[in-house]
Amino acid sequence: MIKDLEYIEIYPKIIVYKNVFKDPDLFLKKALECNTWESWYSFGTMLSLQEADVLFEKFPTREEYISRRVFADDEKNAELSKELGEIFYDVTSHFVNKYPDQDFPNWLKRSGSVNKYANESSVSENYAMNYHTDFVWPLRDNPGEKFGITTTFYLNDDYDGGEICFKINEHFISHKPSKGDVIVFPSTRPYLHGVRKNYNGERYMIRSFWQYKYEGSQEWLENEKKYGAKVWEEMEKERLKKEMDSGQYNAELFKEIFNRDNGKFL
Repeated sequence: MIKDLEYIEIYPKIIVYKNVFKDPDLFLKKALECNTWESWYSFGTMLSLQEADVLFEKFPTREEYISRRVFADDEKNAELSKELGEIFYDVTSHFVNKYPDQDFPNWLKRSGSVNKYANESSVSENYAMNYHTDFVWPLRDNPGEKFGITTTFYLNDDYDGGEICFKINEHFISHKPSKGDVIVFPSTRPYLHGVRKNYNGERYMIRSFWQYKYEGSQEWLENEKKYGAKVWEEMEKERLKKEMDSGQYNAELFKEIFNRDNGKFL
């Protein structure tokens, strides 16, 4: 366990934790030695850390968290998952203790991923990833897994650009992460965030989240009962398609959620 965490709060509920990696260069080296990197849509490539999902009824103690973890058979992948998971627990437990209002009906931990942005990848003139929340706002009433707390780890800083930017109501915050930083913030509104394009170097980071399983809002469940599950699903698909086509959301992230759930917006 990391004692006396060093951190700065760049905005209420946006915390940058410093010096929590033992050796970010070595972690990145081990990740690049893995041969299971795959496409990360238009953004670049990614390495999935193949840890089993685990669900807790309440935020776990460190002992509960560690005892429930199950890793992939791949030794390299498991080694990365173990190190990442311990850092993840330390910073998020500090965050939850600092902000006890960040509470959910349950706590779901899925495996994280190491991500590499393609050089000068772009979804707009200045951004590699448009402003969004990881909590998929158009699906807020739907049953399914919801994002609760976003944790982003930075493995290098030898590039230009690549700032993470936040739009929180009328406030705009831009932060250039340093190697070894970990940023933790709420996954939902109003904490919209985007990423500026990087130049003159490759940009590596890690995504990891606390999620939770949601039964669905009363209105959503009543409509499902009113129209029938099949008809209501088609109505929801049409509604979500219109919202996605409106341009108000990050289309690539919509696509990621849609594909992950086998074509069902759940």
